[in-house]
Amino acid sequence: MKKILAFVLLFNFVFCNVNIVLADELIVNQRKYPSYSDIFLDVDKYENFNRKIFSFNLKMNKIFAKKIHILWASLFPNFVIDSMNRAYSNIEYPKRLVSSLLQRDMDAIKNETKRFLINTTLGAAGLIDVAYKLFHIEMYNEDMEQALAKCKVRCGNYLILPFISSTTTRDLFGRLLDFALNPTTYIASPIAAAVKMGLLINRTAYIQPMLKMVESNFVDPYDIARKFFGVEKYIKLSNYDRKKVLENLKNDTYDELELVDNQKKEEVLQVKGSLKAEENIVINDYNGNELKADIFLNDYNPQGPVLDSMRTALFDVKNKNKSMWHDISVWNRSFDKKIKTAEVEIIKNRPKYRIRYILQKNKTSPLVILFPSVGEGVENNHSNILAKIFYEEGYSVLILGSHFQWEFLRSIEKGHKIGLISDDVKYINILVNNSISYLSKKYDRVFLERTALGTSLGAYAVLFLANEQYQVKANNIDKFIAICPPFELVYAVEQIDKIIASWKNYPDDFKEKVAITTAKVMRAYSDAKEKGLTFEKLPFSNYEGKLISAFVFHQKLCDLTYATEKENNPDFNNKEFYNSIYNSNFSDYIKKYILVKCDFDELKALSSLNSISDYLINSDNYVIFHSLDDYLIDKKQLLTLRKYCDRKLTLFNNGAHLGFLYRDEFVKELKKVIHNEDKKKFNNLG
Repeated sequence: MKKILAFVLLFNFVFCNVNIVLADELIVNQRKYPSYSDIFLDVDKYENFNRKIFSFNLKMNKIFAKKIHILWASLFPNFVIDSMNRAYSNIEYPKRLVSSLLQRDMDAIKNETKRFLINTTLGAAGLIDVAYKLFHIEMYNEDMEQALAKCKVRCGNYLILPFISSTTTRDLFGRLLDFALNPTTYIASPIAAAVKMGLLINRTAYIQPMLKMVESNFVDPYDIARKFFGVEKYIKLSNYDRKKVLENLKNDTYDELELVDNQKKEEVLQVKGSLKAEENIVINDYNGNELKADIFLNDYNPQGPVLDSMRTALFDVKNKNKSMWHDISVWNRSFDKKIKTAEVEIIKNRPKYRIRYILQKNKTSPLVILFPSVGEGVENNHSNILAKIFYEEGYSVLILGSHFQWEFLRSIEKGHKIGLISDDVKYINILVNNSISYLSKKYDRVFLERTALGTSLGAYAVLFLANEQYQVKANNIDKFIAICPPFELVYAVEQIDKIIASWKNYPDDFKEKVAITTAKVMRAYSDAKEKGLTFEKLPFSNYEGKLISAFVFHQKLCDLTYATEKENNPDFNNKEFYNSIYNSNFSDYIKKYILVKCDFDELKALSSLNSISDYLINSDNYVIFHSLDDYLIDKKQLLTLRKYCDRKLTLFNNGAHLGFLYRDEFVKELKKVIHNEDKKKFNNLG
């Protein structure tokens, strides 16, 4: 083993021309947002080669691997696939043991030895994880790359190889050593080869849902794959994937430090003042007008606007039904799998736009059209869950993506810059009409009642769509539901940019903080999905919540800007683009693409709900849901909205931005709207 390690060290030193970019150097840089790829990996020296092989691998996956995985997942239900994976992991005990020995990690040595002995004897050769179920001994997923890293072997260059996803020089040699330490390597027979091939297919089947998610949601899958790989590797090498390590970390003190900022101090005090649901929160404007919550969320336990929003966005999956079959199995008949996909044309000679839908058997069923939050495509969690709510109430469902998203940009008029809603709404209107027409003709449908529902920026688009219909006296959609729309888009953009910039506040251990936060998210999401856990309180600090939200927001901006630049120049330089985008935020996007159409004051006026006040005051075919502590709208704007909407606006005392979306209190109110139980309320408006 020492000779092998010596060879690897020599190879790494001679052949790996490494140009390490330290996190500290990046933080000193005046970028508006950090490049996670450069922080956690070396410079992408072979990017052009890597991108070509990455595209090749994606094509090979579609042609061969995906079909094999679907067949395999349709032969065996989840519990069989999981059992085989557990048994194979049990066989890999030698690699984990040797890795732990070389790292001198006594805790891992004891842990893995206990697991191996217990699962081999009591767990039917590892088919059942008795060690975890009965004795709560979690697997430490050690491998030889971790041993090489402990032995000071440098990471090496990032590589994509044929049929091998993201790797590095060190990771590649670690895999070779893992292979050498696998007992099945030395069993040579046709039957053994077939078994090993089956186990390989079984183990790799999980990548298909992940690949679908990456390809569906991100305009540049290569970039996002590199980011995920770098952060995930660092988490593993730092042992942050261990529950015990995460639990033993010191409590985050950043939230206390943030109180130095008066604005943040006011925000925290405001949140602390609204902890109890039974308290009737009252907000006054300078004229003495009051703004009160209409509905109180019992036992909500707010942690702050950003974290309260994350609670719903990432971890509330209780309404998602499960199946005994794998996600890619043809037998999986969970609700999500019943939703169909189609393509419709928005503008002639442009790529068609993807839509998703599920129809009732009743050919005259009402239809709901769902518009998601900023940057979301048609494959998004909010729309799936809302679709299920409406479908169970007798509605057919049409799911669209956000208009501030790269797929929408590619399907509309070439050269159009998304962001000015007065221009964007005409394309949204065409998309809605063409989608309804497609479903009506294909399935011989007459949708007697049509409802449009949007969340966040989707809610904002829904209200402007309603105003467009109001102006031309059209009646294509009967009812509009807006959940947490921003009142002034410029103000909302400023708040998002503050979150994006929050990474700079405490940069001393930024790389470590990102890794720890990501590890917490991965574990919390796993617990929510696999164990059905819901969180009364998220295991993050407010600072960590901002790091997560900043990544999500900036990635959406990155995707749209990438698509915009690619439209102008299909052969544009990727490196130059990413150097530019990491020094850009939403305000920079507005300056570059929107202010060429109008000046700043005109933009503020056109993009505010003030511009559609006539519709809001005089129409009764809409409802708006909001919360008093939404961070994308201030209290003065809420007061103005109440003035325009009166009882058509329903306010929650907590929940921040969409944080109340699946609460029983909200679902109850939503169902009243669905069944027109609120008609009397609107008819009696004075």
